[in-house]
Amino acid sequence: MASFTVLALVLLGVLVARLWFLQVIGGGEYQERAEANRLRTVITEAPRGAITDRNGAPLVTSREVLNLVAEPQLLAGPEGVGALRRLSVALGKPPGYFGAMVKRAQASRPFEAVVLEEETRPELQAYVEERRAQLPGISLQAAYVRDYPQGTLAAHVLGYVGPIPAEKGDDYRERGYLGNETVGRAGIEAEYEQYLRGIAGREQVEVDARGEVVGRGVLAQAPPRPGETLRLSIDLKVQAALEAALIAEVQGSGTSTGAAGVALDPRTGAVLALASVPTFDPDVFQAGAPREVRRVLTSPGHPLLNRAIGGEYPAASTFKAITAAAALEAGLYKPGQTIDSPGSVVLYKTRFRGFNNQAHGLLTLPEALEVSSDTFFYTLGDRTYRVPGWPMQDWSRRFGLGRPTGLDLTEGESAGLVPDLAYKRQTCDRAVDPINCSWRPGDSINMAIGQGNVLVTPIQMATAYSALANGGTVVTPTLGRAVVDADGRVLRDLVGARALRPLGITKDNLAIIRSGLWRAANGNGGTATPVFGALPRELRVAGKTGTAENPSGVDHAWWVGYSPAEDPSIVLAVLVERGGQGANSAAPVACATIAAHLGYAADRCGTGAKVN
Repeated sequence: MASFTVLALVLLGVLVARLWFLQVIGGGEYQERAEANRLRTVITEAPRGAITDRNGAPLVTSREVLNLVAEPQLLAGPEGVGALRRLSVALGKPPGYFGAMVKRAQASRPFEAVVLEEETRPELQAYVEERRAQLPGISLQAAYVRDYPQGTLAAHVLGYVGPIPAEKGDDYRERGYLGNETVGRAGIEAEYEQYLRGIAGREQVEVDARGEVVGRGVLAQAPPRPGETLRLSIDLKVQAALEAALIAEVQGSGTSTGAAGVALDPRTGAVLALASVPTFDPDVFQAGAPREVRRVLTSPGHPLLNRAIGGEYPAASTFKAITAAAALEAGLYKPGQTIDSPGSVVLYKTRFRGFNNQAHGLLTLPEALEVSSDTFFYTLGDRTYRVPGWPMQDWSRRFGLGRPTGLDLTEGESAGLVPDLAYKRQTCDRAVDPINCSWRPGDSINMAIGQGNVLVTPIQMATAYSALANGGTVVTPTLGRAVVDADGRVLRDLVGARALRPLGITKDNLAIIRSGLWRAANGNGGTATPVFGALPRELRVAGKTGTAENPSGVDHAWWVGYSPAEDPSIVLAVLVERGGQGANSAAPVACATIAAHLGYAADRCGTGAKVN
C-alpha cells in the first residue's frame, strides 16, 4: 500500500511538472504556433508582361482565369479525403483521382497549393462556391494564362511557358521564385524572363480551422507586380507575309520538308521577321493534353526545330559573294579582269562541271555573279588554294560564318561550319583514308561555290549580306527592341548596346560585289530577274539565288539579298528544303516578304525560272 502511494505521488509530480512546463516554459512557443495556425499567407499570382511587335501590336498577352486548387495541409484528415472523393465523382473522375494527385504533389511540395483543374468552367465554379462548407481546403484561385492573339504566328520567336522544371526548382528559388510559378521555357519567353516575370503579391489573413477568412480578415498586404512589356523588333505585317509565303511554298511544292526565312534591318541588325516551317501552337505547352504535347515532340516534321537559326545547310551559290570578297581583298582577282566560263573545267586532273554544263564565255566578276557561273568561281577557289593565309576561310569568318551570330535567342542557334585543315584532321580516319586528312585543291574549289563541307544557317546568311547592304559593317541580329511601361515609354533600350563590327572590305571591292548582286536580280542574264526584274527602279532588289546539293533527295533552294538596292532597309535570307532551284521557290517567297515591308502588291513579283 505504501509503495502504491509513493508511485501515485511520483506520477502526480510528473504531471504537475509537465503542466508547469507547458504553461510557463513552453507557453510562448505554443502561443506562436496557435497564432501561425490562425494566420495564413495567401500568394497572389502576378501576370507576365505582354510581348508586342515593333509597333505595339500584341503578340502575347496574359488573361486571368480561375483554377481549382487544393491545400494539402487542410486535407489531411478523413474530412479532407471525403471532400476530394466527392469532388472526383462530381467531375466524372475515378473516386481516388484528386486524392492521388494531391498525394503526389505532397511528396515534393507539401506546403504548396495543388492545381486540380486549370481554367475552370463556369458550372464548376458555381459547384464549388455552393459547396464551400463541404469542400474544406478546396477553393478557386485566380491565375493567369498566356493568350496568343496572332495564333501560331512567330511561334519559334515567342517560345512557350510552363511550370518550373522539378530539377531546376532550387535554382529558381535562389532567384526569388516561390517554385510554383509559370516561367518561360523557350524562345523570347525564356530569353527575357527577367523582364516578363511578375512578382507575386502576398496577403496575411486571419482564418478559422476550415481555412475560411474570419475576424480581422486581411492583416497585411503586398500587391502583385505585373511583368514588364517587351517590345520586339518584329514587324507583324512582314512576319505574316514571310510565314504565309513559306507555308504556301512548302505545301505546294510536293517535295519540301520545311523552310525558313529571316528578315533584318541591315542598318541596326533588328530582326523584322523570323520564321520556320513547320511551326507549332505555343498554347499546347500551356493547356494541351499530354498526348498533344507528345504529338508535337515526336512529329517527323520536327516543328520545334527553329530552322532559321538551327538548321544547317550548304550555302550554295549565295556563298559566291563571300568568295568574291576573299578573291578581291587577297588580290587574286583584279577589277575588270575576265575569266573564261566554260560548261566545265579540268583542274588537277578532275573535271568540275557547271550548272547544266552551261558555258558563258569570258566574264567579269559582276557578270559571273549575274549568271551564277560555277566554273568562274571554281577558278577563284583554285587561286585561293594556291596562296597562304586561307582567304576564303578568313573572309567567311569575317562575315560571321562558323559561329553563332549573337542573336538574343541563344537556345538552339547553330554555329554552322567553315571547313579548314583543322576540321579535316579532326574528322578524317588516318587508317582508312590518310589523304583526306589534308586540305586538297578540290576542297577549295567546291567551297568557292558554297558546297563541300560549308554549312550555314539562314540567320548567318542574312547577317553576312547585311554587311554587304550597309556598306561594310557586321551587325548583331536582335529580336528584343525595348522594355516599355504601360504608357509605352522606353525603360530599357535593347538594340543600342548590340555589337557592331567593321567587315574590313574596301569601298571599291564592295561596289563590285554589289554590282554583281544587282545584276543577279535585274540583269538580262540574272538568275532571279524573272522574279524581281519588273519592279520599279526605286523598289529594285539585289541578291543571289542558290541551289544546294542534297545527297538525300531534291536540292535545297536559297535566296539571299536586300532592298531597295540603292538604300537597303531590309535584308532577307530564305531557305526552302528540297525546294529545287532558288529562283523557283526561295526567290518568290523573298519577293512577297519584301513587298510587305516596302508596301507594294506581291503580285508585282514574278514566278521564277529554272536557274540556280
